[in-house]
Amino acid sequence: MAASGFDRALGVALSFFCVVLGSGCARERSQPVYYGQPAPGGTAVGQPATAQPGVPAPVATVAPTVAVSANDPVIHHDIAFLRGRAQQVLNELVAALPAQQQSRVNGIPLVVDATPGEVNAFASCSGSSPAMAISDGLLQIQSQLARFRAYDELAGTNKVGEYIGVIARSARPKQPLPEVPAGFADPRIDFDARKVTRQYQVLDEQLAFVMGHELGHHYLGHLPCTALSPLNLAQLGAVLAGAVPAFNQPNEVAADMVGINNTLTLGSRRADYRLTEGGALLTMQFFSGLDQLTPNDILFGFERSHPPPQLRTPIIQQTAATWRATGGVGLPILGF
Repeated sequence: MAASGFDRALGVALSFFCVVLGSGCARERSQPVYYGQPAPGGTAVGQPATAQPGVPAPVATVAPTVAVSANDPVIHHDIAFLRGRAQQVLNELVAALPAQQQSRVNGIPLVVDATPGEVNAFASCSGSSPAMAISDGLLQIQSQLARFRAYDELAGTNKVGEYIGVIARSARPKQPLPEVPAGFADPRIDFDARKVTRQYQVLDEQLAFVMGHELGHHYLGHLPCTALSPLNLAQLGAVLAGAVPAFNQPNEVAADMVGINNTLTLGSRRADYRLTEGGALLTMQFFSGLDQLTPNDILFGFERSHPPPQLRTPIIQQTAATWRATGGVGLPILGF
């Protein structure tokens, strides 16, 4: 009897991930470790010779659903708005999980790291209390990537690549992230209602992947804490402190896989727009671009605590393809 589409997709995905993970396909559970802790001071950024090339996406055909404002919080990376949006997406991610996983992460607080110039997200423990954190710097970068991806789709430009060049050339450790220069964006496009609507979709895709990944570390058992109790002020400081450990590659891959599954499941429940893996791939494009433009420097804590984007990109793509091929079931995570 011919194999079903599900069996073929599952077989291809299993083969792919066993090749990528190597020994990670074994079923032994890894010892609990901390994931993605904040990095100590980084190094200065080298000057790139050229901006990263890129192929413009097709012209956007998004129907406007968001009111246009001269003070748009994504365009102006309003941190209060972005923190609230991150919390909203986190709540949706938890609600989209199966009951067993949901029970392990429901109520985990989202802590903000406001250190100037810090770009990171991580899952952590303070004693027996779990937490997740995202930095204002990463929120700012995600807002601008969403802004310029939507801009590129409408105008056929490469503002995303140019923005990566701005960050690579001008970002400095412990300093506020650089802004794009005056005249960088044409306001007729930047404030087009179709573009503004689209940038919120891309922003949510990025937030969902990054936080879905960190959330996965908790319910996959990668951290030593299990009790869900509120953090006090002393514990809050402990969450944002600590040395950077070497990441466990099989567990990081597993967190990417469940993060994508969680993102797509969340997206399938939305009435206005179904989230895709596009935001995850945009995040990988950003860090891959930094690697190309500053090959001798590690710029952000996010890069120190996560595998390289060249490894993560095909995993994201294959996981999304498998999720669709299996009707939203996805591939069982091996080794857990």
